[in-house]
Amino acid sequence: MDKKPFCKIIAAFAVLYIVICAVWYYSLSDAKVSIAVKSGDGASSVASVLKKNNLILSKNLFTLWARISKSENKIKTGVYGFSRKDGMFKILRTLKEGSKNAVKFTVPEGSNIKQTAEIIASKTGINKDRFIEIAANEKMEGYLMPETYFADPASSEEKIIAMMRSEFDKKVTPEMYERAKELNMPMDDIITLASIVEKEAVKPEERPVIAAVFYNRLNKNIRLESCATVLYALGTNKAKLAVEDTYIQSPYNTYRHRGLPPGPICSPGIDSIKAALYPESTSSLFFVSAGGGRHLFADNLEEHIKNRNTAKKKNKAN
Repeated sequence: MDKKPFCKIIAAFAVLYIVICAVWYYSLSDAKVSIAVKSGDGASSVASVLKKNNLILSKNLFTLWARISKSENKIKTGVYGFSRKDGMFKILRTLKEGSKNAVKFTVPEGSNIKQTAEIIASKTGINKDRFIEIAANEKMEGYLMPETYFADPASSEEKIIAMMRSEFDKKVTPEMYERAKELNMPMDDIITLASIVEKEAVKPEERPVIAAVFYNRLNKNIRLESCATVLYALGTNKAKLAVEDTYIQSPYNTYRHRGLPPGPICSPGIDSIKAALYPESTSSLFFVSAGGGRHLFADNLEEHIKNRNTAKKKNKAN
């Protein structure tokens, strides 16, 4: 049997296969799709995002190759731009090398909209004033979740705000909303209370106690008298309030107005939100700074006055 015609047929099929693959490859879009990899994201969650954006053919194949190539724990956080033409191998290799395009910024717990805008503007190309305007109009005070983020340097103000709000929605779980219902408190009020706790508490273990003090005062219709809310009304930050500061005409002045202020005074961290949802069981109605980030708590005014005198003596001694 003459093998030459058979070989020609095989060669023709090989050429046809190469042509088909080339046509298929060049038919793919080379448009870049931006994906963010955050701390704690494993190969499986990253694969889900890649598959959702049609950047890989199979999530299972990607995770299998990541396991075989021992890359599961080597994927670096950051913002990446991939196209469908990149393919699974190149995408995984890039994820291991790390993003060279993203900028990193960290928003600390207790930051308000203005402070958040200043932090992000120092790292990205956003317009600080526009960020403040959009966030204020969308009532984002309290909802720009404090966290470390990775973003495209050219990200818009709207995109970054949406990213931070999405992080809030991820961390504040359905169970937390159910707990708020048990407390007969709208989640907006929980976040407002948590924001005050965030600014008043220093030691983590005191957060639930301070939250309980404010709950007790609310239940007894006693003014909260939070210095943090007055500072927010003043739009400034200082170590100690003057008496005249408490006279400011503002709905955020809890020395003059009963109940919670109209909204959050900062974006609380998740620990302060949990403290507002799960306050300590205590009858305390007052607290005063005792130095070193700690507070003295009292059930009545007489005890509170004693604590204030103790704190003054301690501060003078120091």
